[in-house]
Amino acid sequence: MGFRYLYDAGYIDREMDMWFNERNIYYVVQVEVFLAKAFSNAAEEDDDATAFDGTVPPHFYGVMAKTELGCQILQEKGHFTEFSQFIRKHNGESEDMELIMKLKSILWAVGNVGATEGGLPFLEEEEIIPAVLAIAEKSPVPSIRGTCFFVLGLISSTSQGAEILDDYNWDATLNPLGMPTGLCVPVDFQAFTTIPSWNPVIVTRNEGRLIPPSAEAEIEVITAIQNLGNAVIAGASSRSLARMKSRPEYRRIFSSPTMFFRALNIISTQRYRLPIRRYIVDLFNLDLNQELVMRLKQCATVLKVHPSYKLSASDTSRLSMFGPLGRPRRTSISDEEDDELDPPTTMTVPVEQPVITLQPVRKFVGFDVIKVN
Repeated sequence: MGFRYLYDAGYIDREMDMWFNERNIYYVVQVEVFLAKAFSNAAEEDDDATAFDGTVPPHFYGVMAKTELGCQILQEKGHFTEFSQFIRKHNGESEDMELIMKLKSILWAVGNVGATEGGLPFLEEEEIIPAVLAIAEKSPVPSIRGTCFFVLGLISSTSQGAEILDDYNWDATLNPLGMPTGLCVPVDFQAFTTIPSWNPVIVTRNEGRLIPPSAEAEIEVITAIQNLGNAVIAGASSRSLARMKSRPEYRRIFSSPTMFFRALNIISTQRYRLPIRRYIVDLFNLDLNQELVMRLKQCATVLKVHPSYKLSASDTSRLSMFGPLGRPRRTSISDEEDDELDPPTTMTVPVEQPVITLQPVRKFVGFDVIKVN
């Protein structure tokens, strides 16, 4: 009676549309937060909103499938047919995060429907269980495989579902009374846990290098930004940048997409604390829009250093991490108040050194090396 009343009032239709368009995604986030807390070793006090008791939260489609009228509405809406079509179309998705999230949300919806005796015929009619099993054993995304594992456990929570999965060599666990517990494991466990190999991305040493700026003002700004990573002179560098930004001759630099790209490159290749990273980004008076993104993309191509490119002696002296080395330069505003921090010195031009490549340490423990003549 209560379900019929809600349906006549239009609540069921509105709620189904909300779950179909939005709340299925929210359900995935909620479940994965619960699982992260359940598998976490950190001892944290959970509040009532995120408490996890070992059972999945209720799903609207699963609750509807428990009633005859709910199954009838599911049939009329045609949502389950769309779910099965999406699963078959994107069963091998591994790159698009939006499609991956939607695939997991649909799998959870299918599992909750299949966890009821009235909803299991939907899975048999669409023949979706073999598709879920194929994703569980062949998907290159571990989180999708984990989602399928829990979904198959939901399907095995009924006696009929456990029998169907048994035909595909997935065994459902039973309690002492012979009733399914909602946990299902594959007979061929290796096929489920084996992930296909992939080709790792090889990072070249020149990937983060850019052609150095030529204008003196740009060099001063870049040097000050680099010096923010030095805790000794970070305060003086931040004051220098603030004074530069207030001077008319430097304002165009802080509105230049090219200089903004150089600053982003420095942030991505050097270590900075989060407040300093925010400070560097806030220095530039630019709106993040499609035009700026296209300009940054062009800078990534134009400013990229060719493998055969080498810094000249003058560029090396002018672009040192801690300020200019080797030859004197004109007095800048960064020197007006900080001469006592950086007294002028004469040093030799450093020779460019190759980037250090770290190799894994190999150590044998528990075995003696025996030399056989």
